[in-house]
Amino acid sequence: MVAILVLLVVIVILKRSYPKVKGAIGEKKVNGILSNLPSDTYRIWNDLYVPNKKKGTSQIDHVVLTNNGLFVIETKNYQGWIFGHEQSQYWTQSIYKRKERFHNPIWQNYGHIRALKELLQEDLPNEFPIYSIIVFSDKATLKSTFENASVINNKQLLSTIKELNSNIFYEAIPLKSMIEKITKYAITDKKLKKQISKQHIIQIREDRKLDSQKIKQNICPRCGSSLVERKRKNGSFIGCSGFPKCRYTR
Repeated sequence: MVAILVLLVVIVILKRSYPKVKGAIGEKKVNGILSNLPSDTYRIWNDLYVPNKKKGTSQIDHVVLTNNGLFVIETKNYQGWIFGHEQSQYWTQSIYKRKERFHNPIWQNYGHIRALKELLQEDLPNEFPIYSIIVFSDKATLKSTFENASVINNKQLLSTIKELNSNIFYEAIPLKSMIEKITKYAITDKKLKKQISKQHIIQIREDRKLDSQKIKQNICPRCGSSLVERKRKNGSFIGCSGFPKCRYTR
């Protein structure tokens, strides 16, 4: 009986910790891929906690900075078929005849980009390119197309960054100042990082709870406008009344 209880406890712990472990493995994989970029051209940071407007933090998996652009990378260590739309709140993973929903990573990365823009607002030229990249495991098959973000597999990451970086930005930028500001939030102290991470998770749960409450009240969680029923050829859906400025749907 005791052995069964211990086994059940272990199963519960593993189930709760699995997403975190899986995410860490994916981030470590991408860390290794990014380390192949020439250090004289590309400045790389991994696992940043940057302050945001909500007086919390945005946890950013990877940031790459060059004279030609800022690359903000969100890692998703998922397998199977991946379906999603840029304006949908959730995407779907289909694997082993099961379907699992997960939060739209493009939206997540938009939040990260906003936090970086606020951090670097005194240094960023108006037209300086900022690229949103969502990178999935090579075991994932991406079944949708996207316009406003690069949604790719690990094996495409280096070539995607290099291709985007080939677009020369001719205006001089205060690279040193930007590097100093970003580096400030690359926490190396393990105890402090654990504390910040714990608070960050609490913040995410509170934000998602607030978003759910807004949706129940027919309020757009992205811009605060009303949610309305819209029609299309294959049926109706709920979307933001602020369309086309806000393209939220559910």
